[in-house]
Formats: sequence, C-alpha cells, structure tokens
Amino acid sequence: MSSLLEIFFVIISLVEFIMGTLGNGFIVLINSTSWFKNQKISVIDFILTWLAISRMCVLWTTIAGASFRNFYKTLSYSKNFQISFDIIWTGANYLCIACTTCSSVFYLFKIANFSNSIFFWIKQRIHMVLLAIVLGTIIYFFLFLIAIYKWMKLEQNTTLPGLDNLSVFLVYQSFYNGILIFFFIVSLTSFVLLIFSLWNHLRRMKLQGIHTKDTSTEAHIRAMKTMMSFLLFFIIYYISNTLLILASSILDNVAVQFFSYNLTFLYLSFHPFLLVLWNSKFKRAFQCVLRKLVCHSGGYP
Repeated sequence: MSSLLEIFFVIISLVEFIMGTLGNGFIVLINSTSWFKNQKISVIDFILTWLAISRMCVLWTTIAGASFRNFYKTLSYSKNFQISFDIIWTGANYLCIACTTCSSVFYLFKIANFSNSIFFWIKQRIHMVLLAIVLGTIIYFFLFLIAIYKWMKLEQNTTLPGLDNLSVFLVYQSFYNGILIFFFIVSLTSFVLLIFSLWNHLRRMKLQGIHTKDTSTEAHIRAMKTMMSFLLFFIIYYISNTLLILASSILDNVAVQFFSYNLTFLYLSFHPFLLVLWNSKFKRAFQCVLRKLVCHSGGYP
C-alpha cells in the first residue's frame, strides 16, 4: 500500500478498531461482572452484552480478513479460507443486527403504552418475541449457507452465460440482505410506534393540566435517542457492508476497501460509547474507572 490515502485509511481503521474493542469490551465486562455478582441479569443488559460480543466478533473478523487479504494473499485466495471467513463474518453480522432489533423491540414494549389488546398480548410475551427473533435469525443464517452452497455447486458444474462477478455479487446480496431489510423495517416500526406512544402520553398530560416532564416522558426520550442512534448507524453499517462486498468482489480496490472498513468500524466503535453515555449503570462505572485512572496517574492511592 504505497499511496498516502491508503495509509491514512489504515491508521483510521486501526484507531476505530482499538476504540471498538475497548468500548464493547467495557460493556461486556460491566454486565458480566454484575451478572456474576448478583447471580441475575436484566433482559436489556443480556441483549446489550451479546450485542457487544457480536460487534467485537465483526471487528476482529473484519480486521483479520483485511490483514490476510493484504499481507497473506496466497492464503486469502484459498477457497476454504474464503468460505470460512464469509461464514464467521456473516454469522457475526446477523447476530449483531438481531441484537439491535431485539433492543428496539424491547424498548418499545417495555416503555410504550397502548390500549390495544394485541399490543398487550405481545407485551405479556415479550421474551418469546425476542427468542423468536434470535431463532429466526439462526434459521435464516443456515438457509443462507445452504443457498450459497447450492449456488457454488451450480457455478462449478454448469456453464451459465453471463455468470460474472457482478452476477455473483447480486445473488449474494439478495440472500444476504433479506433479513437485514426485514430487521430494519422492524426497528423503524418500533421507533415510529414509540414516537406515537410519546405523543399520546404528552397529549394526556396536557389534558390533565400537567406541563412538567414525568418519568414516563423521560423514559420515552431516552429510548428514542437510543433507537434513533441504532437506525442511523444501521444505515451507515448497511452502506459500508455493501460497499465492502462490492470492493472486495468486483472493484478489487484497496483504498475503497479500507474506506469501507472505516465506515463499518464507525458504527461498531463509536456507538458503544453512546450507550455508555446514555446508560446510568455504564456511565457510573465509566466515571469510576476514570477516577481510579486519574488517581493512579497522579500518585494517589
């Protein structure tokens, strides 16, 4: 990599990778310590723990794949290596998006309040809904692997006219993006419903002559901030993944690949710090760590 642009992208990627590992590792450490200490863990902390683990898996898998492709090209051209890398990377991505969707759905049914029998019925069975999202992701992942395997067999055994890199890219993207689009719609719907719930709540407060924020309003706002950040980074993450696959399979451009890594790591690296900032437990733990570091660096016991 001789160009300054490529070197710049590499440095940014490494910085984001380190920050992502530290931020997600901090969330896993705090929740795991609390789980071990109290012998129990809340649903949202369990979701956030697995979200952080899946993000670290994506980070480490992506950085490992980039390193092999650029420094161990002989190994990276191996078919077995490519298949193994794609399976791990896709599985980690699916788990990451599934946990993001679970958190949005949980916030909706935990905080929103609708006088609707269907909403109440689902709210009483929220654990089953979250389990269905995870199991559905696992099933789709195995179907995705079977579909890709069948396609590779077809590619090897037949001569199809016009079967080029672009065709393979489009087929792969069609299978890969199916569940991601579905999850994005679910997360977006949860966000819109939470806004509608907040609007109903504020209207009821106004009719009752209450003009100050209550705990329900603050809970709505905190959840909406978190869900909005999920949606924003969801879009960035989707664009970066698509660009990364396109750059790797068709363009074969190192600069474009590392630019894609920068976008991918942007979501995986900076969003954990937003979660720490907006979560009171993480924020207190982070402040405690900072105080100890300051005291230690200043020579205090």
